[in-house]
Amino acid sequence: MVPENAVRVAWGSALVVFPGGVLSRCPHTTASRAARGAVRLLGARQVAQGLAGAWGVVPARWAAVPDALHAASMAALALASRRWRTAALADFVVAGAFAVRTARSAARHPETPAVLPGSGAGRRSTRFRSPHRGKPECHG
Repeated sequence: MVPENAVRVAWGSALVVFPGGVLSRCPHTTASRAARGAVRLLGARQVAQGLAGAWGVVPARWAAVPDALHAASMAALALASRRWRTAALADFVVAGAFAVRTARSAARHPETPAVLPGSGAGRRSTRFRSPHRGKPECHG
């Protein structure tokens, strides 16, 4: 597993398991039932995205898009809501860091196969391959 995927899965797991603890670190943010639910949902997204990245489900060039969109939405929330500003800014920083890191990783490894490991998709079968490299065989 690529280090950023492992970090993402660990961070997402912490959000799912300890949403109140994460929210308590954000001043002026109440750990309401709705807030804890939102944090858990964001954590589940992080876990799913980390596993999808580890399995190569998403092409590398698209992997940073969810983080960039999430960072933009958190910037908008921070501007619009005084109540959620601290939490939104903290999440903006985390999502932005993941977006930058993932984009840099994608630049180093531009193509990641869009298949699950062990599925067989994307592999070339050698069972029926002609030794003539695609030329028709003559049986005469």
